[in-house]
Amino acid sequence: MIEYLKLARIGNVMIAFLSVECAGILCGINVSRTWVVLAAAIAASLITAGGNAVNDLFDIDIDKINRPNRPIASGRLSPEKAKMFYAGVTGIGLLIAAFINIPAFAIAVGASILIFLYSYKLKRTIFYGNLAVAFVTGLTFVYGGTAVGDLKDVYPAAIFAFLTNLIREIIKDAEDVGGDSYVGVHTIATRYGTAVSSRISIALTAILLFMVWGAYHLSVLPIQFLTVCGLTILPIGVYITYLLITRHSFSEASFGYKLMMIFGLAALIVGKV
Repeated sequence: MIEYLKLARIGNVMIAFLSVECAGILCGINVSRTWVVLAAAIAASLITAGGNAVNDLFDIDIDKINRPNRPIASGRLSPEKAKMFYAGVTGIGLLIAAFINIPAFAIAVGASILIFLYSYKLKRTIFYGNLAVAFVTGLTFVYGGTAVGDLKDVYPAAIFAFLTNLIREIIKDAEDVGGDSYVGVHTIATRYGTAVSSRISIALTAILLFMVWGAYHLSVLPIQFLTVCGLTILPIGVYITYLLITRHSFSEASFGYKLMMIFGLAALIVGKV
């Protein structure tokens, strides 16, 4: 069981679950619709788990270099079992989404297809793979709002999630440059070097922080949101920039962007309450 949890990347699965729950909170969901949000969150979690599994299936050669302890790359889990896991959890996730409503089901199907295409082809292209992952992450909030029939308050969260994960994907590519170069994967880091990846990430981080301020300045989000961001996202962003400039520590920077995503969700919820 532990190898399946590692294959699913339980941390990413929990973030998908919490993202949909956050979308429900942002939409001001009432008690009578709580089950809908829960079902949507479970479906998103299962589809995310399947997406991580199929990504490992296509990345066996890369992971043998970059992440040799991953379940399939290490040989602890066979590709056949991973395929069954992918098909099973993705199928159950889509089945649950089908019982929510047609638009939510359509988004779930579209996300599942895009996740597969990312692992199969898009990951090996410059920037398109990064955009695909970031788009699916932002789409999670739109999916959550669609599930409860209310989209008006989820777009700031979707944009924040999109940009944060776009930066993180660029950083992860820089972290994986060794294995990617060996198997011929084309990323910003393999084509132009990790220094360029760092500069792009720093520039996008500055844009992200400016957008956080702009959301408050334009009265899109309240002072509570800005306060939480100022205490969490701002210092993390500054520290990540320091890491990228002085040490090129891509692993720590990637973790930092995951923290920014979590604290961003917290800030949005505090702003809503």
